[in-house]
Amino acid sequence: MRTLHDFAPGSKLVVRGFDSTLAPDLRGHLSAWGLTPGTPITLLAHHPVTRIAVEHAELALEDVIAYAILVEESNQP
Repeated sequence: MRTLHDFAPGSKLVVRGFDSTLAPDLRGHLSAWGLTPGTPITLLAHHPVTRIAVEHAELALEDVIAYAILVEESNQP
């Protein structure tokens, strides 16, 4: 499975899960922010931090978290 860092900014993606190395408390925070399997997101940038759009919110993620979010390309335009 691929992570956020495998895609270019502007990519439309779907969250598929989290890497097993991601701490349970961080998984809980991501779920609270709406990042759950099946959630569509848009990758906005990688620098200086990874930024994504989730529904009507924009999140900035540290690299350790961005590398642990498993995604695939969305079929939706």
